[in-house]
Amino acid sequence: MTKPFVFKARVNVADLFHHANHQEVFTTALQKSESLSHFVLKIVGLCAISYEQSAHLNAHSDRQKPDVWLEDDTGYITLALYASELELEEIARVAKLFGKVVILSQENPTWFSEISERIHVVENVSIFSLESQFVESLSDALSRSLHWDVVIEQNQLSVSDKNEYYETRVTQLV
Repeated sequence: MTKPFVFKARVNVADLFHHANHQEVFTTALQKSESLSHFVLKIVGLCAISYEQSAHLNAHSDRQKPDVWLEDDTGYITLALYASELELEEIARVAKLFGKVVILSQENPTWFSEISERIHVVENVSIFSLESQFVESLSDALSRSLHWDVVIEQNQLSVSDKNEYYETRVTQLV
């Protein structure tokens, strides 16, 4: 892809876990260096953390910022969400910079087994995984019109668009 692929997104979120409903309307782009699965995880992450306050989406792949974040009135990032698998050293580094770090990834037992023995040294991190088939199905279904209805429940996430319904188990690894 030579140019970013632009999406006008409208996402209705029913967060049953946090007892909140909200709508996110924004324009974003799939950057030429970004994978479809990373883009999908980023949008799902935005839905998951924006129940209480407006979340910020790293639409330009700025390496100095997380993929999605919440910040306080002073600009301090209180919650940083990364939609990818980070190395343990990188997790430890970003955990020092931000109040809380959340990693959202596709199922990958190999990656998790590599970091699981030492991840306990990082106190302010949570890691969640989604089923690979769910992420791949949403990636395949992306179109210029990104209109999703998202339902978040404890240990489960579902997304529907005008054509299909997708559901996944959400597993908290840490």
